[in-house]
Amino acid sequence: MAVSTEAEEVLDMGFETTQQILDSLCGRDRPDAFEPIEGIPEFDPDKHSDGCSGGMSATWAALPEWVHHKFGATLPWHLCCVEHDRAYYYGGSREQKQAADEQLKRCVAASVDSEVMGLLLGSAMQLAVTIGGQPYFATSYRWGYGGDFRGTEDLPSGKSR
Repeated sequence: MAVSTEAEEVLDMGFETTQQILDSLCGRDRPDAFEPIEGIPEFDPDKHSDGCSGGMSATWAALPEWVHHKFGATLPWHLCCVEHDRAYYYGGSREQKQAADEQLKRCVAASVDSEVMGLLLGSAMQLAVTIGGQPYFATSYRWGYGGDFRGTEDLPSGKSR
């Protein structure tokens, strides 16, 4: 199958990482989007983490009670997500974001009994946060979201994490 001219142009742009592609698409090579967030409350998992985003924790919580008895009240990789939220809360460099996303993948993979399923799930979650957690997006789970808590110990008005 031949590659289209448009696809060839994208391939020839010299991108080496997904982050470079996303920066280009967002039109943002601003270093300030990847600065650590200062002047915010210390990370508190009960106030500043939603567990596993994308509805994963909420869906798990809504499962029948027998599932919780067999597998636990929270996702087996719940703590991986909370530690990932901690990194996202404080923000930092592109390299720190990439390291946090890679650590999420490794942690999730280690939390699942099946090595293959763990790697698949961890890789899927890494891809989701690599794309969906960009600091340019106005979401409550983006890289550096702790800035939303500047000057308050509670959730910002209108936010639900």
